[in-house]
Amino acid sequence: MELAGCGPITVWRRMLEKHADLVDTLEAKLRADHGLTATEFDVLINIPSTTTIRHRELLHQIVLSRSALSRLLGRLETRGLVTQTSDSTDQRGVCVELTPDGLRLKRESARTNADIVRTAFAGLTEENLSVLLDLVDQIQPSPAEPSGPR
Repeated sequence: MELAGCGPITVWRRMLEKHADLVDTLEAKLRADHGLTATEFDVLINIPSTTTIRHRELLHQIVLSRSALSRLLGRLETRGLVTQTSDSTDQRGVCVELTPDGLRLKRESARTNADIVRTAFAGLTEENLSVLLDLVDQIQPSPAEPSGPR
């Protein structure tokens, strides 16, 4: 049975709507329970728990500009959640490390995130999840078209 209008654009829009709903729920819960924005959580969760990470490496794992990341890390440092130091192997680089409070908050907020995701997917069986993962893995963005003659 084929649904009228159920093409890739319809599916894409529905995926975006579900994603936005999930992010809104996560943002509200993170703010209420942990005083974090979703972006702050994304940064904390991508900082290793037992070692430092360079700004440059962190930028590759999140969706922020270099200046936005610097400002956000400055706020997290002011709150005592991270420390920033010069890279001992390359003085031009800056390394970020979680403080004990940052590590605690990372762990607590990760549990909140997991609870929200589990709740959102609770209606799906393991088989549904496996099929969904396979389908999502088949989505392949096409390479960008050349922008024409220069």
